[in-house]
Amino acid sequence: MSIYTFNLLVGYEPNGVDVAQASRAKLLRDLGVQSTFVFTTWPSPEKLAYYLSLGHRDEELLYAQLAFTDQEKTVPQQTVGALQMALQLTRLDIIEQSEEKICYQLADNNVLVFHLDPYHPDCVRYVDYLLGTTIIKREYYGACKLVTEYFQYGSVIRRTYHDQNGRIAFEEARQGGHWLSKMGPEILTSQTEVMRRFLSKLSLKKEDLILVDRASRMEFARPLLEQRSSAKLAMVFHSEHEFENGQLNYEYYYVFKYAQRFDAFITATEAQKEVLQQTLAKQDCHGIPIYTIPVGHLEKLTGSLEGRRPFSLMTASRLDPRKRLDLAIRVVATAHLTLPDLRFDIYGKGGEEDNLQNLIQELGAQDYIYLRGHADLQQIYPRYQAYLTTSQWETFGLTLMEAAGAGLALLGFDARYGNPTFIKDGKNGFLVDYSEKIPEADLVKELANRLVELFQGNVTPFHQASYELASCYLTSKVQEVWKQALKDMGQLDEKEI
Repeated sequence: MSIYTFNLLVGYEPNGVDVAQASRAKLLRDLGVQSTFVFTTWPSPEKLAYYLSLGHRDEELLYAQLAFTDQEKTVPQQTVGALQMALQLTRLDIIEQSEEKICYQLADNNVLVFHLDPYHPDCVRYVDYLLGTTIIKREYYGACKLVTEYFQYGSVIRRTYHDQNGRIAFEEARQGGHWLSKMGPEILTSQTEVMRRFLSKLSLKKEDLILVDRASRMEFARPLLEQRSSAKLAMVFHSEHEFENGQLNYEYYYVFKYAQRFDAFITATEAQKEVLQQTLAKQDCHGIPIYTIPVGHLEKLTGSLEGRRPFSLMTASRLDPRKRLDLAIRVVATAHLTLPDLRFDIYGKGGEEDNLQNLIQELGAQDYIYLRGHADLQQIYPRYQAYLTTSQWETFGLTLMEAAGAGLALLGFDARYGNPTFIKDGKNGFLVDYSEKIPEADLVKELANRLVELFQGNVTPFHQASYELASCYLTSKVQEVWKQALKDMGQLDEKEI
């Protein structure tokens, strides 16, 4: 059995789905289940490094366009010495060297740069060809050359995919704002057609499972729905699918239109599963099993030897309008009038950074509310007493899970789905009634009151309650959920475990 995940996204900001996919990769790996994560677009070095840093492994990645070549291995294997010899370079040509790269001076002001792979010692991941300081070509290597990119004014205009003998087997070229693909004498004018050809190359079997994390405006969505293999197809919901006013999220338009094409749906919480069942019933769609599988897991529960700083509060998320961090800032500014020692740190980056900083200045809160940017949060969570979220919906809430796993008290709105999953009112934190009809000033006031109540009381019992709740999300527990779901789908039996 193989599990194929569509897809690892290229060209967008990092998000929670990326983290959820990496969590799934580790859980399935530890279960001994073969899983493959598909790039439907060739990733830049920075994007690939990002996914590898999350915990993905080279041998579990599949690049759709390379399926049209005879390349079987994409793990970097070309050593510096071997590639140096193949490109007729010597150590005398080296003008700069570090742990990350080696630069060679060529004739006519050309520079060639070996970019070394941090996961495979002494191996080259890719090579840049520079004319002065301008990149003109880039070559990617596995056991041999995989892909060549050609640049104009800093952007890729052509990409060739090579067989092991170096022959071009597949090619992409930019024409205006569109990409055309060439396979032998044939020109493919749409990425949808490329994906259709790619799926036919997979030779999917009934034991295989395709997990779809994204469907809206994805070039693989229609081919996946139309493919006629006996493999099972499951949709993983990472967003709200039906808003409280009854409108469906456009992101899942095709999912509901062709719901009967799916063999299973997966939600991250029981709360969303219940709403999804109601949504499907309204669409007159019955009989499709829905599994609840957390999209994250905890390796362990964490604490701090240094202790928690008194009156310390934090949050962590993309600085995005949907997260409503402006409300969090107003909540803390209001509570600070009663709790002068209160400190609030906001971790994350995003497009709202300037607006949030301006709001902090406007409220005169710059001495106790700080934008901290990106950080490795695992060692940071335990320094705080409480975690505040003002998001008006979360399908899961990875940072809520992590904060609970570090024993923080949690505060937020009683809004779908993550908050009531991780915040148990009066036990490990406080939930405030939420509705789109409630004035924002009232929401801010009520949440500020709960924040004051928390810090004026004994916070310690809340910490213990968070630890107890978070223990349900430890690796072994979530692995068991995956194992049972795969058994129920008929994709796994005892012999495979």
